[in-house]
Amino acid sequence: MAPRRPRGAAAGRHLAALALTLLCGALAACGRERAAASPEEAFLKLLDACDSGDGARLFDALDTPTQWAIETVHGAEREMRAQVLLSYPPGERDQALRRLPAACEEDLERPRRYYRRLDETAAVLAELKRRIYLGAGQPVGSVRKREGVAEVWREGGSVFHFFRDDKGRWGFMELRDPWQRAAERVLHELETVKQNATLYKRLPPEAAKGMARP
Repeated sequence: MAPRRPRGAAAGRHLAALALTLLCGALAACGRERAAASPEEAFLKLLDACDSGDGARLFDALDTPTQWAIETVHGAEREMRAQVLLSYPPGERDQALRRLPAACEEDLERPRRYYRRLDETAAVLAELKRRIYLGAGQPVGSVRKREGVAEVWREGGSVFHFFRDDKGRWGFMELRDPWQRAAERVLHELETVKQNATLYKRLPPEAAKGMARP
């Protein structure tokens, strides 16, 4: 007959498991998930985002530099919108606002919602899902620790690239380059909008129309 385990130890494990469950529930309720501690876990987060078709979950699965770039674009677009609403005359205002995505209306504290609302996010999710399901089985990872980069794939499928930041968080890195280029571009556009706004403030209303820089 196997010896009985002490009730205290069993109760402790039960309480620890309950606490972990409650913590996970609380994080999910407030829209945050535990950071991926391995490239394989990051791959599963990416898989979950694609299966759910949720752009907010895809944002969570991205590596930190990509998230920063998206937040930079969001912040610049939101500031451009504020400048346009405040300073542009009606005709130029409407034209300038049409060039900005509706998603930029989201608060800066909600980049997940911003990314979810972007028109192109659905197509990105669909393409990633197509690539993921080219393979089958559990993910297999090969980590180059010196660079903090890992390649993860399923048998017969595409290779996915993940990056580890200085805090040990892993995330999907393949969208980083286009978003960093977008961040550089939108910061330049923001400077142009600011210059236009300054011109419009100095000109009388009847002279402001048609003076915006291209």
